[in-house]
Parts: sequence; C-alpha cells; structure tokens
Amino acid sequence: MKQQPDIDVVIRYLEEPGNEEHKRSLDEWLQLDAANLDIFLETKALWQGDVLPAAASYNISQQWQTLDAQLTAAAIPPVTVAPQPITTPTAPVEEKGRIKPLIARYWWAAAAAAVVVVIAVTMYRQPLYIAQQTAQNTDSLLLPDGTRLYLNAHTSVKYPRRFQGNSREVFVQQGEIFVDVKHMPEKPFSVHLKNVDVEVLGTSFDVKETKKGVKVFVQTGKVKAVYKNGKKSVILTPGEEAEMLLAGTTISTRHHRNNNPIAWKTGQLTFVDAPLSEVAAVLEDYYKVNIVLKGEGLADKKLLATFHKETLPEVLDILSKTLQVKAIQKDSLVEIY
Repeated sequence: MKQQPDIDVVIRYLEEPGNEEHKRSLDEWLQLDAANLDIFLETKALWQGDVLPAAASYNISQQWQTLDAQLTAAAIPPVTVAPQPITTPTAPVEEKGRIKPLIARYWWAAAAAAVVVVIAVTMYRQPLYIAQQTAQNTDSLLLPDGTRLYLNAHTSVKYPRRFQGNSREVFVQQGEIFVDVKHMPEKPFSVHLKNVDVEVLGTSFDVKETKKGVKVFVQTGKVKAVYKNGKKSVILTPGEEAEMLLAGTTISTRHHRNNNPIAWKTGQLTFVDAPLSEVAAVLEDYYKVNIVLKGEGLADKKLLATFHKETLPEVLDILSKTLQVKAIQKDSLVEIY
C-alpha cells in the first residue's frame, strides 16, 4: 500500500480534531521526529488563517501583474536577427494562438508563486511560534494573554506569538515550568507534553517532565491531566501532585502540606516532621545531588525546619546539628551517617 504523505496526517486532524483515530495518528507522527512539531504548528496556523498579511501591506494585484509579465517574457525566447528596414508587419494569427496558451498555462503558476512568496516572506519576518530555552539558569516570561510562565533550568518551550481561536496552547519539549494562568473561562489554557496534556481555566501549577514520565503539581485552582491516548485522566486540586508514567497509563497521586515541588521557583523548602528519607529526596531534586543514607533508623528520623535559598553545605550543617547525624559531601555525592 502506498504510504500517505506526512502532511496528510496533519490535514486529517485539522479537518476532524475530535476524531480519536486522527489524534492517535498525529501523536505517533509527532513522536517520529522533533521537527514534525514545527511542521504541525505552522500548518495549523496556516489552516486557521494566521499567516497572510493585511491587504494594505502586500499588493497582490501588482505582484500578479509583475509575475505575469516576467513569465510571459520568459515564455518567448529571444531571437537575434540582422538589421532590416523598418516595417510594420502584421502578426500571423498562429503566432497569437501560440502565445495565448503560454500565458494561460503560466497564469496559475503565477498565482501559486504569489501565494508562496506572501507566506514565505511573512513567516520569515515574523515567526508564528516563539521558542524559549534555558541553560543553567531559570527564567520567566509573559505570554500574549497575560499568563506568566516560569522556566526551570534546562527547559525548552514553544508558544504562539498570538493566541488564536478559543484556546491557548503551550508546548513543553523538555524540562519544568510553573504556570500562573490568566483567568479566561471562554478560552481554556493547555500545556502539551509528549504523552500528557494538562487542561486548565485559571490557576497556578507546575509541570515537570522526568525520565520516567510527567509530574503535575497544583498550587491554586484545579487542573485536569490527561494521557494523550485518552484512556486515563486525573483531576488535581491545590496541594495535589500526580505522577504519570510514560510507559502505560499509570497515575499515582499524593498530597503535599507544603510547596516543596516548586522550591526551584520560590527558593523555599519546608519540612514539618518529615522523615529523613523524604527530606533526602527533596534535597536531591533541589540541589541536583545524590544522597545516600547509611545506618539503621536514619530514614525515619523526623525533621522540622524551613530553608530559604541556603546553600547545600549550610543545609547539611543544620541537618547534622538538628538530627545528630554526620553528613559528608564529595562533589555531587552526599553520604549521611
């Protein structure tokens, strides 16, 4: 069977976005190559009519006349002749008949070329989507609708220059973001990751892509996290976190009494009678180290403390004095006895 062109996958989805089969085909195609996301986003924008400039900024009629003149001239090859006495011969009928079909033949080519030129020039001058990427630093930006986006280190996102239609969509290609969504009930806000979509109206939440899957933590409001295959979803309220594994449709949830999942943004870590095993896991994620507990009973020791932008050596020093333990750091490895 002849394979359908890649663009057909996108067109079928745009024609029937509610069709589950088309959604699955599109998702599978997007996973094949990272560049396919750009193709999809640009095609979708073209489909919604977001590319063509205003008529005042581009004179289509004039461009068609220019192209027609150029193509007509190109259709008649130049002929070199010896000088002759000046006469005014009558053009043969067959010559006119030969030239007219040539003009007609190239007319649609001129029209197509004009459209391609308009689209290419517009896309070159003003990209439809803006890509933002961080390295070792964190960053924040204001989206066109007033939503504030915070990016953790090593994060890559893409969002439209302008939100069109009745939806607002942001694409996380890697990393972690915190979103403070501008409340607009008539225009739902969505965050798209590889296997998971997060849908909200107005809230603040954190989305993190890990090696195992996706974590979603809600600070305020309510969000819905959905597997793209449509088989499973979860509703999260303030303080709740869901982990959605890439393999399969497994969702595990837990409730936090603090905002430690977004400590990378706030700079604050809070522990209220938290076992050392939990403390170690939080410190590992925040300081990007590996912590090993050596000794019986260490994992169950409880910690009551709050840290605000302290360095890891400062935290380990307080930890050692509070819990009567010994903490030794060797580069990115921390051992607690």
